[in-house]
Amino acid sequence: MARNNASNQVLTSNMKSFIFVVALTGYAFGASPLVERTLSQNYEIKAMQAEQHAFKEEVDLSKSWDNPMLALGVDDIFFNEPLTRNQEMQNESIALSQKIYTASKLDIKESIALQNLAIKTLELKDKKLSLSKDIIALQYAFIRIENDLNIIAKYEKILHDLKEAHIAYNYTSPHYVDTLNNSVLQKNLSIEKKTLLKEKAVLLYKIQSIINETPSESLIQQAPKQKVFEGDALAFMLQNNPKLQIQNTITKRELDNLHLEQASKIPDITVSVGFKRRQGRDNYGFLSFEMPLPIYGRENISIQKASLMKNASEQSASALSNQLSFELQDELLNKELLMDKIILTKEILNENQKIYDNLSTTAFGQNDVLLSLLNNLMQTVETEIKLSALHYQYQESLAKINYLLGVEL
Repeated sequence: MARNNASNQVLTSNMKSFIFVVALTGYAFGASPLVERTLSQNYEIKAMQAEQHAFKEEVDLSKSWDNPMLALGVDDIFFNEPLTRNQEMQNESIALSQKIYTASKLDIKESIALQNLAIKTLELKDKKLSLSKDIIALQYAFIRIENDLNIIAKYEKILHDLKEAHIAYNYTSPHYVDTLNNSVLQKNLSIEKKTLLKEKAVLLYKIQSIINETPSESLIQQAPKQKVFEGDALAFMLQNNPKLQIQNTITKRELDNLHLEQASKIPDITVSVGFKRRQGRDNYGFLSFEMPLPIYGRENISIQKASLMKNASEQSASALSNQLSFELQDELLNKELLMDKIILTKEILNENQKIYDNLSTTAFGQNDVLLSLLNNLMQTVETEIKLSALHYQYQESLAKINYLLGVEL
């Protein structure tokens, strides 16, 4: 009987010491060093940053005048004596022409270029937030796998100790079926461990492909807890979503395009000044003005097209706002559901612990009780792994909510 009590105390101690350790192990508040490294080394981010610099140059280019045109000419070239330039009526000319924009077109073009730069900047912001969300989700997945491996290792030890205690208690005739059941459970755990190790290897490769280096496991495990935002402020914060900001900026650009088409009804003027040298007559200078004549209605068609594009962009912004609002509400409900599941799963673990404590007092002397104890252990393993997955899903849900709100992760 003393041997039985000692075995029970060892197994119960092992069980209690681990039962709630999976809660949020590995999570910490603050910025993720892995995210910071990703944003500084990812090739897609670098490419978009280069494009952003190009759009900055486009702003300066948009407000620059067109280069002036230089024209050189000669009249009355004789085919039989093409180099002869001393005959009557022959002359040479030089002229400069400059296009002059009217109706503040250059200011409007600069505004359009600034909107394009703002769009590219917001696209870069969205890419950074999206990559941050993906990296953090992979970090949470890595922590979940590590927790699951620890759970399996712990229960492998418990099953081993249970088998040894059963054999020691029944040293004259250990129950073959109970020993076999224990062995089956250990093999199931071994299969689960191999599966987790394969998932871990794939996950490490995914992280490496994003960050362009092989990070240490300690760096991956430094995953931050996500901020939790609630209340009426969420609808206002949704306006910070970069995709919605991009669409709103596109609408502003389309409005500028409309203003540009309206300004195009006033034609630009090309001013030319020049000088002509004539043989046998006085030399003279000249001044001319050129402009297109808006007589075919092309400008009105362009204005109508630009107006339709602006209206379409406004509708797209409204549709995107509704879509993002739905996604946010759906994810908020998912977050609450996951928290409820976490609470209930912890209660199930607590009940399993009570059952385990009760069964372990008599398990070594009764076949049916030992079988129930083994079933209880397997249910506890599955529940703890489920709890680990729920914590991962909860943090992933928070990361998605923060992404929708445009919060830096």
